[in-house]
Amino acid sequence: MTQVAERPVRPEPPARAITLVPGLLIGVALLTLGGLAALTANGVVWGLVGGAGVILTFRVTGQSLSTTQEAVLGAAVLASSIITTILVPDVPEYIGVVISLSMGGAWTISGLATAWVLRRRGIRMSTTVNAVLGWFAAGAVALPAANTFGFLTPVSELSRGAEPSLEAGFFMLVGFTVAVIGLAPSLGAMARLPMLTTGALVVYVTLFAAAEVGFSLGALVRDFRNVVNVPNFWPPDFGWAIGEGSWWWPPTWEFGSATRANPLLETFRISIIASFLGCGVALPVAFMASKMTAPTNLVYMLDRGIMSLIRTVPDLFWALLFVAAVGIGPFAGAIALVFFSLGIMGKLLSETVDAVDPGPLEAARATGSSHFPAVRAAVLPQVLPNYVAYALYIFEINIRASVVIGLAGAGGIGRVLEAQRSFFRFDRVLAIVVLIFVLVFVIEQISVALRRRLV
Repeated sequence: MTQVAERPVRPEPPARAITLVPGLLIGVALLTLGGLAALTANGVVWGLVGGAGVILTFRVTGQSLSTTQEAVLGAAVLASSIITTILVPDVPEYIGVVISLSMGGAWTISGLATAWVLRRRGIRMSTTVNAVLGWFAAGAVALPAANTFGFLTPVSELSRGAEPSLEAGFFMLVGFTVAVIGLAPSLGAMARLPMLTTGALVVYVTLFAAAEVGFSLGALVRDFRNVVNVPNFWPPDFGWAIGEGSWWWPPTWEFGSATRANPLLETFRISIIASFLGCGVALPVAFMASKMTAPTNLVYMLDRGIMSLIRTVPDLFWALLFVAAVGIGPFAGAIALVFFSLGIMGKLLSETVDAVDPGPLEAARATGSSHFPAVRAAVLPQVLPNYVAYALYIFEINIRASVVIGLAGAGGIGRVLEAQRSFFRFDRVLAIVVLIFVLVFVIEQISVALRRRLV
């Protein structure tokens, strides 16, 4: 009898990071909410709830552990919680390095237990060490984070007459921190999904930055409503913006003289000059900023350093610098945007050059061609389509940037915008903004069409 070959079993696809999020949220919730009972029984209740959360996280996400492994993890979280309440029984005098490192050491116990579990599951040593460092870092940053989020104010920072108090919110934040910075990387290591670690750290850093600057969605919604209280905001005064005089050439916005172009056209012309000169200069500069096409390492290092310096300075500061150097007007704005365009194009094009196929360049050099003719013949044709696309994109950016630099006196529509704002004519400001939006939208559509034809 002819045996029918069995159909091979298709391996299960690897888990995605999004599938681990529900289980991770359970651990985050229990470690955080358990902080409400941190002051009960010296952290025992918090440790039991948090340990259960860690165990449930691995169970729900399908990372099966043995009973011994679960017991070790639960006991480690319990020990870390108890030590945390011992280290911070009351409001500290100040938040120093010693107490922060001590907190990191307390949660390193949980990290070591996690490392033992990871090694039993065959996870490589470097990943295991990173997981331990994650738990340590979580404990170490918990106190500074609590101070930033307003859950802990050390005695040295208390205002006169204020009474020190340690609220349960502090321990909740500690639990949240160790869950995001410690538990999430451990789960990502066990599931072999580093994306989970990256996502958790990005979320925490974003929340930390928001707390530092006082950003909140509630305040954003509440304060955004104040836009209706801006005087003369609505309706936009299009009659003044486009309804007076011959709008396209002579000035009609109380700006300049009768022999000077309309500010909107001036903005357009500044962008053309800046894009042409900036992108033109960036073409040879970008080739010298790539290791593949730079003639020497010295030229490469000098070019990269100069380009980094140019990109470090924002467009508005370039405008302020050249306004002081050459005077108020569109000439200063054009020079400022030349440097702005050079920085962007040099960065984008040099990275494109780094990614080209080196084969044609090696073949050109093998024929005895000198450096620059070989680069021109072998590399330039490969990056030219990207160069054209980048140039059109930079032209779009310069339209927007020319509005901003005009606020510094560098010509264009930005000067009109600032003048009308200073006189609280926000109806005219709104009309100008609408016109700029229409101009940018039209240019963007034309640019997209050109890129499709040229690239």
